[in-house]
Amino acid sequence: MESEVASLSFARVLMEGIKEMVFVVRVDGANSFTYDFLNNAVIERTSLVSASVGKKLNEVHSTSMTTFLTERYNEVVQTTQSISYEDSFYCNRNKLLYSKTVMTPFLDEKGICTHIVSLVKDITNEKIAKLESEGIRERLEESNARYRSLFDNNADAIFTVDFNGHITGGNSSGSILSGCAMKELAGKSFFDFVITEDVERAKNYFHLSILGDNKDWRFSISNKSGKSIACLVKFIPISVKNNIPGFYMIVKDMTELDKISGLYEAGEENFRIIAENVHDVIILMDQDKQYLYMSPSCENIFGFRAEGIIGKKPFYNVHPEDTSVAEQAFNQAAKEGSTFQLQIRLLHKSRGWIWTEVSGMPVFGEDQKFNRMVMVARDISIQKEYESQLHHFAYFDSLTELPNRRYFQAYATEKLEQNDTSQRNLAILLIDIDDFKDINDQWGHEIGDAVIQEFGYRLNRCMVGENMAARLGGDEFIVLLTDAADKEKVSEVTDAIYRITKEPINVQELSLYITISMGVALAPTEKTSISTIMKRADMAMYKAKQLEKNSFFVSPT
Repeated sequence: MESEVASLSFARVLMEGIKEMVFVVRVDGANSFTYDFLNNAVIERTSLVSASVGKKLNEVHSTSMTTFLTERYNEVVQTTQSISYEDSFYCNRNKLLYSKTVMTPFLDEKGICTHIVSLVKDITNEKIAKLESEGIRERLEESNARYRSLFDNNADAIFTVDFNGHITGGNSSGSILSGCAMKELAGKSFFDFVITEDVERAKNYFHLSILGDNKDWRFSISNKSGKSIACLVKFIPISVKNNIPGFYMIVKDMTELDKISGLYEAGEENFRIIAENVHDVIILMDQDKQYLYMSPSCENIFGFRAEGIIGKKPFYNVHPEDTSVAEQAFNQAAKEGSTFQLQIRLLHKSRGWIWTEVSGMPVFGEDQKFNRMVMVARDISIQKEYESQLHHFAYFDSLTELPNRRYFQAYATEKLEQNDTSQRNLAILLIDIDDFKDINDQWGHEIGDAVIQEFGYRLNRCMVGENMAARLGGDEFIVLLTDAADKEKVSEVTDAIYRITKEPINVQELSLYITISMGVALAPTEKTSISTIMKRADMAMYKAKQLEKNSFFVSPT
């Protein structure tokens, strides 16, 4: 009972924690199929809802879609073999998406298909790239040499075979899988490496592939050391100027995937999911936070081989600043029986600390005691980088890299609220470059932008402590002073700012001199807002321009 609970919990995490859509249908009879399970991704991307579980295909789909799906489910039932196909559909946002579906049957003890699991992967980006590069791809087909990089660097074993099944070549992964150098394999029939009980099926599959039935097939091969390896095999015709001299035989080692499958095979339904398209890292830890299992995808995502992590100290690969958060989430989930999801930094072998989303679910034994944690880890570093860029664009000026008006107001408001308790006085300086329009008109906007950049750089060098300089737009800048107890304190900063304007700004062999006008407003003793202080500084700045350029004016409090 304990293993069943653990296995079902693992299945739940795997199905709900991955991005791919997972459908489980029950086979009721000929042409009759009922949805038994839909994961979150299905509900988020399709018209199906939670209430669709327990309903037949024709109760939730159109007639044409029901016919399409029924034909494919019937094919799985009749052949008791996995099938895959590519399709397209419109998601809930009315966007056209391309997908690849793998349908896998589950057979009971009598060999009867009782359930079918469909794993649907979004291949929109790959499909679009393929369609856009169709002309290039056609030229690549003219010469096998042009495939060499993709061929050699593919993680799956790839062999080239002729119409008789004789091996004519292969990649390095093929040598690793078989245990033989490619020169040892050349000229031999690949059937010689298929285990005895699978030879007839393998010959039948190869014959069907020659006839154009290019599906994924399951059979086992025996490597040089005699070890039996369960594989997923597909034969793809090699097309050269419309002639087919042979086939690519793509062989995927299913050993680890079948091991994962075995972890969640249990329960009354006794079904299993083939998760060969899942690229996230699956982690299993015990109650002492010791690593029990790490999926092979760990090497692709984090650069470390899975077996090298087993036995390491708990959370050794978690950033020191995130360790306490990870431990707290783990302990709370174990105590309350709740799930968790974190964004923390995990160690990558070559890239250092990378942002990772970790989802966890506790597993309890028959005695209701916590005994393990199942987690799914996903690299979100690109997403984090994008979010960081958006934050930078939203709060920083792209020309000077100084904070913009939005950031300045938020920062100044925070300091003003602190001022109520710390008794520190704030001051705002509003700065405008005199006659800046003349620079643009005479020398052009490129020169004008360079002047703005250099002045912003010099202004920022005048900032110390918690003071801040920002660009409001055009030739207007603003400064927040966080410790302006009196006018003397303010004068120290204004003098420094005026000194930086005395040096010429050198741009493209030009030496330009600028002057500035400045308005100063001190925070009043009574409660007010940053916007009000900024308006007072703005009026003071224009007062300075009216009196004399290259001067400043202090607003009366």
